[in-house]
Amino acid sequence: MHNRERRYQTYFFLFVLVLLQFSCKPSVPSKYIQPDDMEDILYDYHLADGMSNQNGDYRSLIMYKTAILKKYNVSNADFDSSMVYYARHTEELHKIYEHLAERIGAEAVSLGATANDINKYGMISSKGDTADVWSEAKTAILSQYDSFNLKSYSIKADTAYHKGDRLVLNFDTQFIFQEGMRDGVAALAIVFSNDSVANQIVHMSSSNHYSVQVGDDNHLGIKEIKGFFLLNDGANSQLRSSTTLRIMILYNIRLIRIHESDDKAIKVNTDSIHKSDSVNMQRSSAAHELETPQMVIDGGNALSLKKQVNVRR
Repeated sequence: MHNRERRYQTYFFLFVLVLLQFSCKPSVPSKYIQPDDMEDILYDYHLADGMSNQNGDYRSLIMYKTAILKKYNVSNADFDSSMVYYARHTEELHKIYEHLAERIGAEAVSLGATANDINKYGMISSKGDTADVWSEAKTAILSQYDSFNLKSYSIKADTAYHKGDRLVLNFDTQFIFQEGMRDGVAALAIVFSNDSVANQIVHMSSSNHYSVQVGDDNHLGIKEIKGFFLLNDGANSQLRSSTTLRIMILYNIRLIRIHESDDKAIKVNTDSIHKSDSVNMQRSSAAHELETPQMVIDGGNALSLKKQVNVRR
């Protein structure tokens, strides 16, 4: 009898402990926009930006965003104060960005983004073998906050890589900005067997499709592929505000490896890159040096960069 009572008491105390654990779990104060609603608002912003880009009418974007806040019964002041809160609680912001990236990625797939990737994104024409070697998430979101403004990647080459291979990085961008200059940066670099490096950098300033390519033109053999995506906030330093929304969405990310064909007839269509977007090609004989734009400065160790990216880890 006593054993049974003792067992019931043990179960009761365990139940109370579980309740206390969940009740003590930190949550977003009710005066701020809740995470699910903030995610929905940002997703609708993404859709509104896409529609305004098709129409080519910036005024319609303002109307769309005003309607979105009204839809969720949120004022501009509520949105601004919530952005300040999430900027100070980066773990909550990170969860929102992760869920948002998943939704946008699922949207792209539902619209057929995975079909005929090579022909649809980059228009690659080659008699050699091709393969998508990008193994990370196809969608990423960067913002002006230092903890979220950089995504780096590194891929070690294996026996599937051949001398003379070419790498083509394809991706689409979308900017959701309340104000400030749009300046995204994408870098692709190849470290060769003799530790020399070839790299290409492109600046993105509009919602568009982009393509960057680097090849093993001297048939040295590829040791490693590395690079990064960055939302640069240098030009907006005077406008820096915790309440200002500045987001760059990357989606349909593909890294296509192309084996050299017998006739070396490899063509890549990069007409989608705007004339105003700058592309620079550099080579370095120093081991693992990746030249980056002058505005990428100070701190960080995401990549073995000559000029390193200003991010906190």
